[in-house]
Amino acid sequence: DNRDVLPHNWVLVAADRAAQVGALADLLISAPDSLARHYVPDTPDVLVWTDLVAPQGTCTVHFDAPTASGDYPYLCTFPGHWGVMRGVLRVRAGG
Repeated sequence: DNRDVLPHNWVLVAADRAAQVGALADLLISAPDSLARHYVPDTPDVLVWTDLVAPQGTCTVHFDAPTASGDYPYLCTFPGHWGVMRGVLRVRAGG
């Protein structure tokens, strides 16, 4: 649920790659196709992502969790957001 006045997305990235994906997201601010790409960088470090969710909008995402144990960061890649809008999906395989 996006209860904010700005659009947001949800991007799951490879373990220990949040800073790299965030830096690529920051570069999208000047890319002419950034909105069409939902501000999601084109990198194999992006595992799962949603479109931008409009203010007061909702989105549901279904995906298969990574099979390898690890801490997988998720973040919003809308410009300037990834540094504070983030969390971690913790995967423990075989557990």
